[in-house]
Amino acid sequence: MPLFSQHTARFSPDVPLEGTSSRELLKRYQPLETLATGGFGSIEICRDTHLRRRVAIKRIPLINGAGMPASDIMDVLREAHTAAMLQHPNIVQVIDFTHDTAYAYLVMEYVDGMSLAEFLHRVDGHSLTFDEAAAIADALGQALTFAHSNGVLHLDIKPANVLIDHSGNVKLTDFGMARLSSAGGFGGSRGGTIGYMPPEQLDIETGTVDERADVFALACVIYEGLCGSAPFMAATPADSLDRIIGGATYPSELIPHFPPGAESALMSALSPMPQNRPNSIEAFCDQLLAGLGSVREGRRSLEQMVGELSDDEQELDGIEPSHYEDDAIEVDPALGWAGTRWS
Repeated sequence: MPLFSQHTARFSPDVPLEGTSSRELLKRYQPLETLATGGFGSIEICRDTHLRRRVAIKRIPLINGAGMPASDIMDVLREAHTAAMLQHPNIVQVIDFTHDTAYAYLVMEYVDGMSLAEFLHRVDGHSLTFDEAAAIADALGQALTFAHSNGVLHLDIKPANVLIDHSGNVKLTDFGMARLSSAGGFGGSRGGTIGYMPPEQLDIETGTVDERADVFALACVIYEGLCGSAPFMAATPADSLDRIIGGATYPSELIPHFPPGAESALMSALSPMPQNRPNSIEAFCDQLLAGLGSVREGRRSLEQMVGELSDDEQELDGIEPSHYEDDAIEVDPALGWAGTRWS
């Protein structure tokens, strides 16, 4: 299987297309549903009228930045294009990548399911079982090991970028977004999301990032899935950094009978010092998965839960949303997270 899509000829390496609107540029795609909108762009679920299948199109504005030179924007687009075209079973496939003077467009495979963020929000206890966490860690570990072997860092691993389909398959999306965010003026050149970035990624001026930045973010995601909350979530980078330096609460203090080997892997990967973390995704996942749970059973459980949650969503269509954002999760040191899926 080739590493890069045959659609790369659509990407102009010299200058953006002049005055091309999204409707003209992507006229083969029929909009069906707006999945998400925000400052970083929008995602449209569309029907590919040529191939008669659903695709997801992400449109990222390139004009919100504060005076980035056109040559720098083109460098960013080249890097993002290369990163986005990785082909792996656990990476959401980018079918096409192109841009005009105002937007970059990624045409991606449509994953029929939900993000890990949605899954955790809607499942009882907002948490994963050990088996489910093992299945997710295994899939993401394979995706990131492949990406790193091809010289690509993700730098924005978070639950919203982890997708689970109706068969329980797990895929990582948004490779290249950390670079595209800089072309759109969204934060620094490192991209990323507060609460999942290690100190060296938060330090845009002097910090140097490598594979261990992705190790840290992956550990944050698995920790959040198991323990019910992200360990270093904060309103500002400075507050997040303070939490990282203070250290995460040991999972065994929140969840009874937490596997010691998995806890050791998580805590070392969450170290504020890169040299104290596992030096590769593969090394981290080997230690984490050794006693965490069954990957096969976890995939089966994810398949079942995504189906049930999707059915629940259809039944609740048209019902006014509750104020779930204000719901609190209480901790009982003797029992772990109250109301979670743990027995």
